[in-house]
Amino acid sequence: MEITDTRPLVVIVDDEREILAALKRTLMRVDVRIEPFTSPRLALEFMQENQPVLIISDQRMPDITGDKLLTEVKQLWPDTKRIMLSAYEDFDSVSAGFNQAIIEKFISKPWKNSELVMLVEDSITSKDASPAKNQLSQKIIGESTKIKQLIDQISIAAGANVPIYIHGETGTGKELVAKACHESGCKREGKFIAVNCANFSETLIESQLYGHKKGAFTGAVSDQDGLFAQSNGGTIFLDEITTLPMSLQAKLLRVIQEREFTALGDNKLMKFDAQIIAASSVKLSDAVNNGEFREDLFYRLNVIPLNLPPLREREQDSYIIARHFLAKYNKQQQKNFADFSKDARDFIIAYPWPGNVRQLENTVHSVCIMNTGKEITLTMIQPLLAEQLKINEPAINTLAQPSFQPAEATQFSATNSDEIIPLELVEKNAIEHAIAKCDGNITKAAALLEVNPSTIYRKMQKWQ
Repeated sequence: MEITDTRPLVVIVDDEREILAALKRTLMRVDVRIEPFTSPRLALEFMQENQPVLIISDQRMPDITGDKLLTEVKQLWPDTKRIMLSAYEDFDSVSAGFNQAIIEKFISKPWKNSELVMLVEDSITSKDASPAKNQLSQKIIGESTKIKQLIDQISIAAGANVPIYIHGETGTGKELVAKACHESGCKREGKFIAVNCANFSETLIESQLYGHKKGAFTGAVSDQDGLFAQSNGGTIFLDEITTLPMSLQAKLLRVIQEREFTALGDNKLMKFDAQIIAASSVKLSDAVNNGEFREDLFYRLNVIPLNLPPLREREQDSYIIARHFLAKYNKQQQKNFADFSKDARDFIIAYPWPGNVRQLENTVHSVCIMNTGKEITLTMIQPLLAEQLKINEPAINTLAQPSFQPAEATQFSATNSDEIIPLELVEKNAIEHAIAKCDGNITKAAALLEVNPSTIYRKMQKWQ
């Protein structure tokens, strides 16, 4: 009597027999049927009659490269999950594979057995309405088309184990998305460590990232592990990456390529084993074109790009998000607001929210603190926005966005319209005014001025 193996079929392909054997041993921990192949052509022949739930393929093989093999598999069996297994120097082909939706997940050589098993288990159990995607929907709130597309992209990016780059305006939730990628990825059991590169000087950010030995510089009174070491086995989130000085961009490139680093004042190489997620409010491509960011590092970080839409482009999500914050701060402040009045709801949906989700949250929080009643009205919201954005009531009523004009520049034009103001002085006035508007926050000021924060830092050093 013939017994049929009904377990999920997993095909593994690698031209090196030792690696293939190691893969098979690792995957024996999972309740699957494993079919190994050293030849991608033979694997394709087998799959003509047998649909696997998952294929794991090496990239560099003599007959057919891994990305071409996975392309054939996608055409043959669109529902089959596809994982690329390769070295980090194959970033270009991996990035192209992700952008073309050929590669769904990626794991680097040498792999960690626990991470590979986790990826395989996630892949063979995932469906369109997977628990992981449902969890993302609970954390990233919204029903707009753009936010649904973003959730789909995150669910793919999370399992990739390659650098992810997040771009979005200030307040769009870049760290929230980075955490979602971490919590849905194969390194979710490790730490999530976030650092804003704009908040540190060049020397301090280098010490923060790489760590230092005692005596490495003035003030280094003891050994200290850096964030690269602390994030091993987990994820490190590098926010405002475009503010990283050029010298450190070169060092970061080496960390990504070689997967190793040294602490300041030390010659010992340390292994780096963390997922890198970078983000900025300034587009990386713009920073490259402006000569403020290395092009080679751009390609290493931009393997999987995620673009966060501003709140003004998310249809009626602003009202959905406002209700979420209302429930949160109702409980926190022990208030009993049931909802927003109709005119308040219409205003929330129509207003452009230049500060995005962060501004909306702060507004709802303030309203809950300062008011009582059964519903939040428009008259409770408008004065808060007037104070936040330094604009008058008529401007809010017409839903106009604020115009930030330096006070000094206004005085110049008012006193003598024929006077020519030196461009450097106008620029200095604009920057100082933006910084004052943002209570000294350079990153926010840069976002208002639509420049890189590092540009403001350089200008300020020049003025000193």
